[in-house]
Amino acid sequence: MKKPVLLLSLILISFFSSASTLDESIASIEQRISGRIGVSVLDSSNQQQWHYRGNERFPMMSTFKTLACAKMLHDADSGELDKNALASITSDKLIPWSPVTEKMVGSSITVSKACEATMETSDNTAANIILHSIGGPQGLTEFLRLNQDDVTRLDRIEPELNQALSGDKRDTTTPNAMNTTLHRLLFEGALNRGSKNQLIAWMQGNTVSDSLLRSILPQGWSIADRSGAGANGSRGFTGAIWADNRKPMIISIYLTQTDLSMSERNQIINEIGGLIFQTYAIK
Repeated sequence: MKKPVLLLSLILISFFSSASTLDESIASIEQRISGRIGVSVLDSSNQQQWHYRGNERFPMMSTFKTLACAKMLHDADSGELDKNALASITSDKLIPWSPVTEKMVGSSITVSKACEATMETSDNTAANIILHSIGGPQGLTEFLRLNQDDVTRLDRIEPELNQALSGDKRDTTTPNAMNTTLHRLLFEGALNRGSKNQLIAWMQGNTVSDSLLRSILPQGWSIADRSGAGANGSRGFTGAIWADNRKPMIISIYLTQTDLSMSERNQIINEIGGLIFQTYAIK
């Protein structure tokens, strides 16, 4: 009996030592970029959550889109919404970064296809179509409250939600809240099995985050993710990674209040991701 207890103690000591080093490394990066960084890592194998500024608010930016499409799937399952309902795409509704819907002006798109577009290409017009179908930002926030997330809030639609003003609570989350909610949506009972699988498939089909953690993920690991970018040097990454012999890990990384270019923000996200992979022996 003593040997297993001793082994567990050694493992815990090793982890907390590594986590302390991770804290120091991210603090150093934060000082280097003269901005604010928030990180949360949730290991579903033991429900252990490590974080750096994990309970501080950060702009969600396009990472809200996973939550909006989860709400759409939930409403479709409960009969509140027809996911095959058509929404018209008109030129007056078109906003910047709409790679799918900009080619569909004058036609219509189903709510389900709008989610596919916004999850896989981050199409902003499609995101607004989804928000309209689920009761707007208030409808999404209410859905989050029903799923025990009392922190995350959406207040505006695209593109205003990306303003990322310092100290503004609108359209924000915390890394810990986002991780916990993603775990409920993807791996617990907030959605039925088919909807969970659909949400994960959309995240796996994401084509706009290839330069982030996907680019450094070791072979043999799978990833389902969503990223975001906004004003004030802001950037976000949220996702799940897993392997055949490892249960999913949920990772959220947010940057804000920086003067970094987009390329530099991506490099910082990957630097933090690499440190997380090293700490959690993801190889």
